[in-house]
Amino acid sequence: MSQITAIQASLKGTGVICTGLERKSARIRNGIGSTIADVLGWDVIVRGEDGSCYGYYAAQPPLIGLTQPQPVTCPLGIVPFDGYKIDIDEAIKIFHSQNGGDQFTAITLSWPLTYPEAPEPYWHFRTNLGDTVVIGANSGQCLGHPSYRLLYGTPPVPLYQAPSK
Repeated sequence: MSQITAIQASLKGTGVICTGLERKSARIRNGIGSTIADVLGWDVIVRGEDGSCYGYYAAQPPLIGLTQPQPVTCPLGIVPFDGYKIDIDEAIKIFHSQNGGDQFTAITLSWPLTYPEAPEPYWHFRTNLGDTVVIGANSGQCLGHPSYRLLYGTPPVPLYQAPSK
């Protein structure tokens, strides 16, 4: 089942017909985590078929719970999408293979509106060291959109740069 189909199934009976996922932001136990068990659930924003956006909370299994979708302002700078290949379990494994930190303080999934166009949605992990690790939600890599490590008093330094074509 695709992610958009799963979202539509979870919203059945609420009156909201979802055409795309805008953003998922994790709620993390005690504000810091290292495994999927530390992710309590997701603040989700979806695009409705009428073009408006709705926000709700969905618990991360094995926890259960879902709040009623409420109209929210559509976020700027991101585009709706209907699926991705790398789920959160695999994204966390990829995160641990990077050298940005051993724990995460925030996780967000979105497809940024950039020029040149971003080729896929991205998982953004904020680490306990203050780094941001960006993982392609379809490829498992960061293709052409490097993550940055901010050092005090210096310009951003790319941690990963895709090969130029």
